[in-house]
Order: sequence, then C-alpha cells, then structure tokens
Amino acid sequence: MESKTNKITQAVSPADIDLVFEIRTEVFVVEQKCLPVEEFDELDAVAIHYLYWVNGIPVATGRYRKTDKGIKIERIATLAEYRGQGYASEMVRFLIQEAQIAYPEVNYFYLHAQQSVMPLYASVGFSAFGGTFIEADIVHQAMSLHL
Repeated sequence: MESKTNKITQAVSPADIDLVFEIRTEVFVVEQKCLPVEEFDELDAVAIHYLYWVNGIPVATGRYRKTDKGIKIERIATLAEYRGQGYASEMVRFLIQEAQIAYPEVNYFYLHAQQSVMPLYASVGFSAFGGTFIEADIVHQAMSLHL
C-alpha cells in the first residue's frame, strides 16, 4: 500500500503565493470560467493563504481573513484530479483551527459557498442563512459556524 505524505502549510513566500494563484486560476478561471478580475482581489494582500500538499505536490488552497463580522473563509480550491479525497474539508477545518489560534476572541466563521459544494461546508458544521445570490456568475449561499 502506497503511503501518502499530506501537510498544510501557510503560503508566505512569493513562490508559495504563486502556487496558490496557479491552483485558483486552474479551478476558478479555467474550469469555472470566472474572470480573473473577480477571482483575484485586493484582499489577497491581507488574507492568510494556505497550501495543501500531497507527496510534495500542491493540490489545494484556501484563505481566511478577519473582518468586522468574524473570520471569513474563502477561495477553497482543489485541483480536479485530487477532488473527492477530503482535502477541501480538511483545509476548512485547518483554517478554522489556525484562525482560532490567531484570533482566540473570535467565535464566528462565515463563507460564501457555491451552491454545489454546500454539503462540504455543512459536513464541517456550517449552516446556511439568508437567500442565494450570484457571485462571479455562480449561485452562492452564505453559511456560518458559531463556535
């Protein structure tokens, strides 16, 4: 049986940020046809970015940032060939854990889930609130988690 080495690391170096952007470009711009101007924003400079590595290959990414409301989890993306293996839910759990360490006073987490991946976020404990809305020409649902 083949053994996998998985780890999640904060993307700090310019090379790591390039990898984050490569994954997001592949998933959101190429696959989902989002405009680059919608995918890449000024918040990239203030968000904390992470990479999920499998056997030394970056396969997924995500970011979080503190807002006036709480912690917003964003830009969860897994390369197509690595989906269905739990990497995205593991990334979300990790982001929550890291944000709790950085901001122990914050117990409210939220995100804008593409409607098709709401079950992933529900499996981590998020609940839908409000109505659906369109972001980057994709139907989204706001979801939150209180800890």
